[in-house]
Amino acid sequence: MQAHGPQAAELLQAQLTQDAKSWPPGTARMAAFCTPQGRMLADFLMWKKGNHAIDLLLDGTLAEAVLKRLRMFILRLQCKLDDVTAQRGVFGVLQPSDDAGTLGPDAWPCPAPPWTQLERDGLVLLRLPDAPGMRRILLVAESPIGMQSIENLQNHLAAGTTQDWALAEIRAGIPHVTAATAQQFVPQMLNYEALGAVDFKKGCYPGQEIVARMQYRGTIKRRTYRVLSEGPLQPGDEIVHSADAAQPCGMVINAAPARTGWESLAELKISATGEPGSLHARTVDGPVLRVADLPYILPPQD
Repeated sequence: MQAHGPQAAELLQAQLTQDAKSWPPGTARMAAFCTPQGRMLADFLMWKKGNHAIDLLLDGTLAEAVLKRLRMFILRLQCKLDDVTAQRGVFGVLQPSDDAGTLGPDAWPCPAPPWTQLERDGLVLLRLPDAPGMRRILLVAESPIGMQSIENLQNHLAAGTTQDWALAEIRAGIPHVTAATAQQFVPQMLNYEALGAVDFKKGCYPGQEIVARMQYRGTIKRRTYRVLSEGPLQPGDEIVHSADAAQPCGMVINAAPARTGWESLAELKISATGEPGSLHARTVDGPVLRVADLPYILPPQD
């Protein structure tokens, strides 16, 4: 979707966890959209388009409801929100980290810093945080010229699948809310402040008091972890611990098949990750889950 108009940034500034006004040029950023209770309705990848337009990428299962809700807050602001899905093509590129760092037959340079934004040949290039051993780039085609650039790239790159991309996103430790998990998590439960998606110095937004209280009073009891399983997992699957199987201790956020078994990002009670016993998907008789490393370090309070 796109927010555009002279006060588009003001609209997003008042609704999202991210600063939409003091924004370094040539960068993209993540943000969360919360209920007044601090629960995430959606998350976005945002990038600027000129002086008065901001594109926002979110999970397609949430787009209609989120667009409708955000439009409620426009009121007298001089801006609009539109679904521009039909005018955009979104493509992911995965490259081994030890490759040359260029893209396509013309050897476009891929910027090293995560969240860098470049534009050329009708494309927006967004450099995302890496998965271990894997460089991740998002390409957004905005015009027929951009789609032609994509076709040229496809002739020189091996075809992948959406599952390949989902697995790389999981290994990069970037969780995303879907229809199955909307309103289940406060941003810190998804490590969003560690990922730079929450600005604690900006003004108010829905749920800001809850998010700030959790941050400054040290009440973060749940976090997102990378979890491995021999059996299939789905977003929204509850997770139980063998020591207390009657009470769920977490939930699967995103999941994808891997070469052996499945990998997921799962929100878990911090205490459950260190207790004697085992974690299981859905019921105590479900697949055993094993906590694996994330590619970043969580704040030391955890």
